[in-house]
Amino acid sequence: MSDQVVWEVRGDIGWIWINRPEKRNAMTDAMWKDLTQIIQAAAPYEVRVIIISGRGGSFIAGADILEFESTKATPAAAQASFASVDNACRAVQNVSVPVIAAIDGFAVGAGMELAVACDFRLATRSARLGITASKLGITPGYAHIARLWDVVGTPATVDLLMTGRLLSAQEAYAMGILYQIAEDNTDLLDASGALAGLLAQRAPLTLSWTKAAVRHLVTESLMNRIRDDAQEATRCFETDDFRNAVESFREKRPPVFGSRNRER
Repeated sequence: MSDQVVWEVRGDIGWIWINRPEKRNAMTDAMWKDLTQIIQAAAPYEVRVIIISGRGGSFIAGADILEFESTKATPAAAQASFASVDNACRAVQNVSVPVIAAIDGFAVGAGMELAVACDFRLATRSARLGITASKLGITPGYAHIARLWDVVGTPATVDLLMTGRLLSAQEAYAMGILYQIAEDNTDLLDASGALAGLLAQRAPLTLSWTKAAVRHLVTESLMNRIRDDAQEATRCFETDDFRNAVESFREKRPPVFGSRNRER
């Protein structure tokens, strides 16, 4: 376990800190795996609520794009990399206690996907949220799209995925993505802690049953209607558009996408 994903217990509340501030907390595959392991191991600590937040003024600014050249080099590698993100989101949904995302700064791409998997989302007024896959020539997996659709509905899902635009905290609140807006990071952590404290006072079995019931009736029912998307989604990583997007990111220039996603 690295020091880039930190677990801390304060009474009944477990705090997970994403700790890679020099990269705006962009996540590597190893960090996603650490996050999954921490959440899955939370039960022995007997915490009643989990809060996920980021250090250094950002929540999670997506996956580490510069790592894509190795983690997405082959279809098999891309599927394994997709799984590392999806496993973390599933761990958040499957853990029996409520999970709160405390968002300061950027919650972009996979960071937004993780936030949507949480039960509550709070953010600072300066936070920015979105899924920028269309700017990279890739697509989220069906499970991530299903979670987003469950929160915001069809028109907003199409808007966010196609435009790749970032939402202000106020826009995200109006869409129902955010539970509460805080003025700054100090207020955010205080508000997240207060909500966690309130939840910790409620009957834990009721919270667990409620979470499981909602997951079964809404998210799982939707996901059961879609087939395994790993091969479909990872086709994007074999296109010229994707390769150009990674090169443009490294060279700090805008991508210039080609014709109609020529595949190699």
